[in-house]
Amino acid sequence: MKKVPLAREIMEPWVAVAQSSRLVNDVLSQIGEPLPGSNFEWVNAHYPFERSSDWCREFLAAALEHMQLWADHVAPLRFHEEAEVIHTFRPVQTLSRAAIEAASQAVWVMDGGTASECARRHVCLVLDDLDQQRKAAQSEERKNHLKAARQLLLERLQSDISEKDIGQFPGYMNIVKEAAATVAAKGTVDADLAHPEVVERLWRASAGSAHGKRWPSLELQFVNPEEEISPGQFATDRIPDPAAITHILNLAGSILSYGVLRFADYSGYTPQLGKILATAGENLGAIIPRRADA
Repeated sequence: MKKVPLAREIMEPWVAVAQSSRLVNDVLSQIGEPLPGSNFEWVNAHYPFERSSDWCREFLAAALEHMQLWADHVAPLRFHEEAEVIHTFRPVQTLSRAAIEAASQAVWVMDGGTASECARRHVCLVLDDLDQQRKAAQSEERKNHLKAARQLLLERLQSDISEKDIGQFPGYMNIVKEAAATVAAKGTVDADLAHPEVVERLWRASAGSAHGKRWPSLELQFVNPEEEISPGQFATDRIPDPAAITHILNLAGSILSYGVLRFADYSGYTPQLGKILATAGENLGAIIPRRADA
């Protein structure tokens, strides 16, 4: 397989998402317990046994783990001058998809509008988590324990959240679309990129890539135009479409950044957010390697 050098202008948006992920990871680390009077204090009060703030933090932390792995790949903080980074399309699609799904759950919960609706969405995710855990259990004893845990959760619900109103987990496709629409409404991502049909295509293509499906390898790559083996005859060697990588990365970065800032707001840290961002920026600036020609 022939390697094709990437132009700097292609790489710049990829590096921007990588550094943004490092920045918001620092921001999240500076957000402590929900402050008195914060939105999360009200949401947590609806179901204090499994706090919504803890779950949303974990969703965002999971998304950041995926994106920081990408950051270490595309923009390493230490590298040898002869080091070479090879970009293929499946890993970035898979990592971005995982980050989008994880962060979208936190955004979906915090986008409830009222404390009771946020709590309802949170409980919906907790119940789905228990169901998935039960399906993965190997012993009947463990399965019975998880069934009892589910029943206990339902018994602990407050009167304003009933079992019949909780509903089923809407599925990743739906919450990803909702999260993208929320982020687009705030102007932090291109509206065209957040269009439901575009989001669905991005999500399905990234899922197909992760599963080794054939169609994403055809639609997210193109024949290397430099591989002409004879006049008019080209090799079947395919290279990733840089635009496809940029699109999925931008969606992941936008949802994740919005989710972390929304988490800070819901935790009551808006007054301190300017200082938190400044500190994160200083920390990031201190570790980024500098180009001699920049």
